[in-house]
Formats: sequence, C-alpha cells, structure tokens
Amino acid sequence: MLTWSLVPMKQGLLRGWIALVLVVAMRAGPMTEVVEAVGLAELAGTFDTAKVARVLDAADPLVTDAEERAAAAVLVAMGVLREEALADPDLTARMLRGWGEAPLAEVDGLELALARPVGLLRVGAIVGHEALRGDVELMAALDAAIGEKVLTGYGLRPRHVSAATHPDRTVIYSHSSLAHVKQLVGLMASEGLKGWVFIAPKVAAFVFRDGWGERPAWISELGPGVYVAQGPEMLVHFELARPEDRQRFDELVERHAKKDAADEAGNLIHSWWQPFYYCETEAAAYQPIARITLYGDEVEASLLMLPERREQVRAHFAAEPWEMRVDTIWVNAPFRRFLEGDFK
Repeated sequence: MLTWSLVPMKQGLLRGWIALVLVVAMRAGPMTEVVEAVGLAELAGTFDTAKVARVLDAADPLVTDAEERAAAAVLVAMGVLREEALADPDLTARMLRGWGEAPLAEVDGLELALARPVGLLRVGAIVGHEALRGDVELMAALDAAIGEKVLTGYGLRPRHVSAATHPDRTVIYSHSSLAHVKQLVGLMASEGLKGWVFIAPKVAAFVFRDGWGERPAWISELGPGVYVAQGPEMLVHFELARPEDRQRFDELVERHAKKDAADEAGNLIHSWWQPFYYCETEAAAYQPIARITLYGDEVEASLLMLPERREQVRAHFAAEPWEMRVDTIWVNAPFRRFLEGDFK
C-alpha cells in the first residue's frame, strides 16, 4: 500500500519540477525572442503595464518579467498565442515553435480580420508593383505634370481598389514598409478595434522636400530643382466596425506611428514625419482636400491637391484620353501640412 501511495506523489512532484523548469526557461525570454524574430519589437515597446494587463485580461501567465509579459501581450494580440495557453508552459512552448524560421510568402494582395491578424506574419512581401507600371503613357503624363509643378505626386493602384470596402467605416493608409504595416495592424488589434484589413500594392511618386535629408541615388530630377522619389508602397484599407473608430485610428497613429523628432523613440518601426491616410467620407479630425482620379484599363492614378488647385489640375488633364473623376477626401492633419509645403 505504501508503495502505491508514493507513485502518484512522485508523479506530482515530477510534474511540478518540469513545470518549474519550463517557467524558468520562459523567464529567459522565449516570447521576446519570437517577437523580435517576427519583427514586432517596436510594437512591444508601445505596450505599457496597463495595456499588457488589459490584453492578457484573465490569463494567468507563468511569467513575471515585464519584457516577457509585454511580448506575451503582443503575441496574444496578433493571434500567435491564446490567452489560456499562457498558464500552460508546455502548450506555450509548442505554440511558439517554428516562428521566425519558416520561409515567408510573397502575395499580391491580402485580406484578414483584425481579430486574428496572425496570417500577416507569414507574409514576406507584397508584390505586383510592376504590373501597375504597365501603363507607360499614363506614367509619362504624370511625371511630366510633376516636372511642370502641376502635381506634387501621385499614387498608382489597382483599378477600383476601394470598391469592396464601406466608405463610412474605412481608413485608407499608405506606407512603404511591410514591417511597419505589420506593427500597425498589431497595434490596432491590441487596442480592441474590430474589422477587416485589405492590403494591395501601390506605386507612389512624391516631391522630395528640402529638410528631409540627403537625397538618395534613386530619386529623379523631373524639372529644375524638382526631385521626385518613386517606389513601391502598400495601400492598406482598414474597414472598421464603426464610423467613429476612424478617430480612434487617427489618435493611435498620432501617438505611436508619427515621427516628431529625428531621435524620437517609442514609435512603430519606420514611422514617417507625415503618415498618409484618409477617409472617403467626412470624419472628425480629418481635413478636406481635392482628389482627381485618372482611370486606365487596369490601374488608377490618384492625384491629391489642396482644394484651391483642383481646377488647375483638372484643366491640365482635361484633354487627355483617360476617364477622370473629381471628388473630395478627408486626410490626416500631417499630410495636409505636406501639401502646404511642410515636412512635419
């Protein structure tokens, strides 16, 4: 009898010892290592103690280190880990296995739910930009307009790219860094915003302002003193659950994804001086500007300007063969300042 009673006792002690070893191992930083491996370290830096507690909610993770807890909250927000798994070191270890090691996919578009954006971490590149450059006559006309100082820039996107989203609940965001987009999606998810994300390729051209630093070699001079950067970007549609969520989006970008000083810390990776995002219907905190869209067979060119310049740009392209639409959009304040000549 004594022998049989000791067996479960020994098994319990063994399980407890294994759990203790796993907890100690987890405190060494495996969740932080995964966050770094998948490119979310700067996102984790935006999580304060209160936010970590809110994201983890009722979970009882067997880890007390602040950095590991922040990493755990990021992984829960992205859908890599489930909250309940954090109380089970063995399950947590299994769910973390393989992240940062598998090859990443190249896609020409992506749709995902903010509630579970984990699939975005498997993407290594958004492609399809060369197809957007296929209408060489349209691009030549746009470049000539920049050289003549009719335009300050343009964006090439798939034709009718916004048609599938609800305009009253959507914010459309542009950026050149997929790492930044991943962190931004994670930020939105961690703040409890609900909805869908649609990512498509975009080609952007814009006048490079004085004060931005040394001009890189890939910038073109399209006119006397008119230097234009052109490169691949992503067009990200955030179709949110409620129209008022667009103000919450604006607040979060201003706080965590806008550069305000050259040595600023605490932002998402590759944050811009003037992040660019807009709504296609009126929204508080967003400012109206004019937009002219030129439609090719497979591509559309989006031309943005201050309202007082709308007629000049419309007249410039009036005789051209492309279908034209003139409307108003509502942009974030920093981008409006860009159109006025500022770079911050």
